Amino acid sequence: MKTWGTIIADIESRLTGTRTRRVWDYWRARADSETAPTWEAFNLIDIFQDAPIILVLDALPRPDDIDFRYRYVGTTIVQYRWKLAVPDHTGLTYYEARHQYDFREVKEAYDHCVKTGRPALMQRNFDAHDASGTHERLILPLASPSGGVDKLVVVVERLTELQKSLPADPPLF
Repeated sequence: MKTWGTIIADIESRLTGTRTRRVWDYWRARADSETAPTWEAFNLIDIFQDAPIILVLDALPRPDDIDFRYRYVGTTIVQYRWKLAVPDHTGLTYYEARHQYDFREVKEAYDHCVKTGRPALMQRNFDAHDASGTHERLILPLASPSGGVDKLVVVVERLTELQKSLPADPPLF
């Protein structure tokens, strides 16, 4: 069952997270009359308070698929991945990185955003190494100056979470 949608009015009305909403509002303002803003118009420093829950992915179209390179991974996202051998995926591609759970639907939503240039919102349950609960994943395309989509900004806000036991020592990054 698909747990994501791309209709802007639906995204507007379904956003739950405060931080996700802030990034959405910023993206919409930067898009102005365009479908999506460019990377040059989208400045992470403007939303620094939410950068820890943001990923920036470069779209790498291939003949049969789209791969993604992790350009930026927020510190909270890295902390969520503390139990992975490489918790910070910066510089890795989607296919090189290890994920904590089945990411097929997430990849499908990423691909859809690149192909259509439209944002997507996922609200779903998660079960990761450190916690389980519900989260909101907002996927925002950034337009390429030459047309199409060359990057995605992804906001992952945990709405509810039940902490699992953590190690005695905090992870060192």
